Amino acid sequence: MRGKIPILSRWMLPALVFALCACQSQSIEQSRADAETVPTAVQDSPQEPARPNEEKKETTVSQTQQQAKVAYVKMTIKDKGDLIIELDLKEAPKTSENFLNLVKEKFYDGIRFHRVVPDFVIQAGDPQSKTLPMGHPQLGTGGSGKNIKFEPNNLKHKRGAIGMARAQDPDSASSQFYICLKDLPQLDGNYVIFGRVVEGIEIIDQVRVGDTIEKAVVLEKWEPKKATLPSN
Repeated sequence: MRGKIPILSRWMLPALVFALCACQSQSIEQSRADAETVPTAVQDSPQEPARPNEEKKETTVSQTQQQAKVAYVKMTIKDKGDLIIELDLKEAPKTSENFLNLVKEKFYDGIRFHRVVPDFVIQAGDPQSKTLPMGHPQLGTGGSGKNIKFEPNNLKHKRGAIGMARAQDPDSASSQFYICLKDLPQLDGNYVIFGRVVEGIEIIDQVRVGDTIEKAVVLEKWEPKKATLPSN
């Protein structure tokens, strides 16, 4: 019996090493599988992976916006003119930040209005509108790849108000927005309003399906045009 113990030990040692390697391999594969289950929106977030410098910059911008309480975007609609949109950073900070980031990324440049309902809303923000023909059943289903949470506030669906379009899930808003053509109090509380048109509001009545957003830019500041006094 004593002569068999060294032989058994020599046989068990490779087996234990093999078992340990197998356990380690399984752990790595499990970690990889867990990583792959992270939602796409999180993986595609501009803040992932963590970049300390960019995160600091984003925080600084957010603080500046919060102090200002409002931000302005100029949206140029081809052959129609400019809309000046005032974003309410106090009532809808996260929704406004999402819209501002998309504007800075030039996401809306070249996108077309795919939905126009008279006496109701005009709607745009689906990137598929750049390539798909108007009337295509898939239009209205596209987004930026990132959803934002529903942000209830006190803003109302007044004429010229801008809100986020979404699916049935309240947290499904992404990049599509709408502008109210008239007061729509029946929508209050069901969708997130985050701003309003403060200049060029007459243009929203002229928008038709297929009209193109040539470009959208964030303005450093905006002041209302001074009313022209009638000459004597």
